[in-house]
Amino acid sequence: MSGKNGNQYSISKLFLKFNQLLWKKSFLQNIRVLFYWIDGALLLTCKRRGKETPEGCGRKKVLVIYNMALGDGVMFYGVSKAIREIWPKGQYEVTITCQSAFSSLYESAGIYDKVLPLDFSGAVINLKKRRELFGKLREESYDLVVDPVGCEDCTTNMFVARAAKGKRKIGVLDMSIKERQAPEWLRRKIYHKVVEIRQGQIHLIRYYGEFFRKLGAKSCIPKPAELPAAELPFEVPERFFIIFPVASMEVKKWPLKRYAYLAKKIYNKAKMPLVVCGTEHDRQGIEEFLRLLPDVEVKDYIGKTNIMQFIELIGRASLVVSNDTSAYHIAVAKQVPVAMVCGGYTYHRYAKYDYEKEGCRTPLLVRQEMECYDCNNHCCYTGFQLFPCIDKIGAKEAWKEISALMEREGLCTDDN
Repeated sequence: MSGKNGNQYSISKLFLKFNQLLWKKSFLQNIRVLFYWIDGALLLTCKRRGKETPEGCGRKKVLVIYNMALGDGVMFYGVSKAIREIWPKGQYEVTITCQSAFSSLYESAGIYDKVLPLDFSGAVINLKKRRELFGKLREESYDLVVDPVGCEDCTTNMFVARAAKGKRKIGVLDMSIKERQAPEWLRRKIYHKVVEIRQGQIHLIRYYGEFFRKLGAKSCIPKPAELPAAELPFEVPERFFIIFPVASMEVKKWPLKRYAYLAKKIYNKAKMPLVVCGTEHDRQGIEEFLRLLPDVEVKDYIGKTNIMQFIELIGRASLVVSNDTSAYHIAVAKQVPVAMVCGGYTYHRYAKYDYEKEGCRTPLLVRQEMECYDCNNHCCYTGFQLFPCIDKIGAKEAWKEISALMEREGLCTDDN
């Protein structure tokens, strides 16, 4: 998967190591509050170039902060149309700032007047890049800064909201999360208003919908996005399945041998080729996976798609299997049969779709439920390399559920 201008999307290795450490030892996540003082020093060195809009002159400027990954962006995509009900075109100039490689997704939405792509993942640890990001962000002044991500934890969106130049800043707080790393004083320092969401175990799309409803959107119907089609730069088989065996964090990565077991079973049952795709960043892990599959027909499209083409390729699959949430959320939005090998760290918020009333297909979640589900990435176990809720899921148990899904979807050949 390449960026809009052909640049490969990759995640900072230092960022991944930092997050890996925080997730293995969740108590260390509290150190992120230190960025408040670090950023204070960085902001003193940033030039104040943004000019404020005089009262009564032109459209008011709104900045939406959305620094999240691709899967989150796909969930945000559809429900974010409510932004224009709250801040109508003609009256407001709405800008969204997003991760650089995903700008084409937000441009395709037709919602925003401007898309401001920034290197958020690179700027989490690298202070030079962090200062550069703040400098670009502060080239404009806004009447309103809106942060829909959430201010429970000391995450990047909060510090970006602080750095942005805005007369008024609005955040959102999930009151059902008990362990909040961000102290109340920090929220008060950053936001003029914090919208409180009091519905527990609410899926992220509905969470965004509730946030926009509280800001004034009355006709917002939360459901998976209707993503635009894109032309592919290559021919694809009429029928194929995708297995996405990589994950952004090693603690979430289901073992490759178990994926290989599923790939062989699916291939033998459906007699359709396996397609692998993603970025060059994913190649090493996927090639290691393919070495376990000498007898499976494979089509390799790694690094051959931009973001919108990656979405299109997933949308044309007959079946998708993953424990990476980006591929999962895209498949759900594209109404493709999909099975996710699913942990419980953010089960109801990120994994469990329930939109049948809105006419949407319910995905298969392959899981081994534990009492500690919905821990919000604060694992109560120690000494693990892989989250226990992922590691407990066996390949044979997963195949039993995926095989039944294939039967229901008519994906088996006549001799199976």
